[in-house]
Amino acid sequence: MTLILRQAHVTDLPSIYRGEQDYIRSWEPTHEDTWRLQLERHLTRWVENFDRLTVAIIDEQFAGYSLWTPEQDYAELCTINVSQVYRRNGVGLSLLNAYAATAKQNGFAYLRLSVRPDNPAALMYQRAGFSCMGTDSHGYLRYERLS
Repeated sequence: MTLILRQAHVTDLPSIYRGEQDYIRSWEPTHEDTWRLQLERHLTRWVENFDRLTVAIIDEQFAGYSLWTPEQDYAELCTINVSQVYRRNGVGLSLLNAYAATAKQNGFAYLRLSVRPDNPAALMYQRAGFSCMGTDSHGYLRYERLS
């Protein structure tokens, strides 16, 4: 199994869309209608931050992606997703580490992300050195770390 991380290509957008859609359907099905109504906002964020959209490829197959955005004095991880068949193989951690390294290269000393309290990825964030700082206005756990 060979993992390659690269900047996204325009042709990756359908796979990213499906990944986001699968997440909503699996974890937040009651928000699917709202998510669809805000699809243009999501697409705009993906395009405006295209240089911060990383794709994971395993043996020439799309395996996952992550996107971060620059905010005031920190880099916010907006989304990270690993295709179900590739989970628990280190792909998520590789994407997380790439986000941290790229943010640091771009001058960000602080990293932030939010995660649902019941999402098993929270354990990965904790193991990667992120500390829970409380919850945000939507009830998500807010994590921070120095880059």
